[in-house]
Amino acid sequence: MTDVIKLNGKKERFSEEKVKHSIESAIKDASLNLNAKKKLIDNTLNDVNELIGDKKEVTAEDIRRVIIDDFEQDWEGDQVPVARAWRNYELKHGIIYRE
Repeated sequence: MTDVIKLNGKKERFSEEKVKHSIESAIKDASLNLNAKKKLIDNTLNDVNELIGDKKEVTAEDIRRVIIDDFEQDWEGDQVPVARAWRNYELKHGIIYRE
């Protein structure tokens, strides 16, 4: 099992379901059709799972970086609004990262 080191230094078990829920919440307001949303979620979760691999620990910031990188790729032309939606989600929830 992999632990995620949160911004506050606390550790919690990695939960793919929690990451998926965060992605879904962040992109719900991005103007993507359902098929594009599903594809983006699936691709991003695959990339996050690749990052996790067999690691015992990973930082929340590393997970975020993978998510933002996927959202900013030139993928069906909608990633910039999706990345913006993710950042708005972070702001709404008081999550502060250094870019």
